[in-house]
Amino acid sequence: MSHKDALLEQAAISAAGLQQSHILGSFGLLILIIVVFALLGLKKITWALLLMLNIVLFAYLMKLTVDGSVKETVIGPDGKIVPDVDSDEEDDYDEEDDEGDYQNPTLPPRQTELPEIA
Repeated sequence: MSHKDALLEQAAISAAGLQQSHILGSFGLLILIIVVFALLGLKKITWALLLMLNIVLFAYLMKLTVDGSVKETVIGPDGKIVPDVDSDEEDDYDEEDDEGDYQNPTLPPRQTELPEIA
């Protein structure tokens, strides 16, 4: 996991009022419950829990991916993403003031007849 992803994950966890030990403990307890149901032979509930676990992990991965694709993510002290306010750089550019000195080169005139081959 990259440093940026780790920061986003930590910000999401702290914004929800949780600690990382709570997340790991809940994940471990859920795995233990799935193993117990599997050992008892309860196939339907075991598969249902595994499916739900996969869906939740995939949704969390997508959330981190979307949050990570924000350009120059700035995370505030409360764990929320701060929007970029200074995006007026494009307003300074005027096309009328920037005509330039370039001129197309002049080409020699074309020959209308082909040279004879000896």
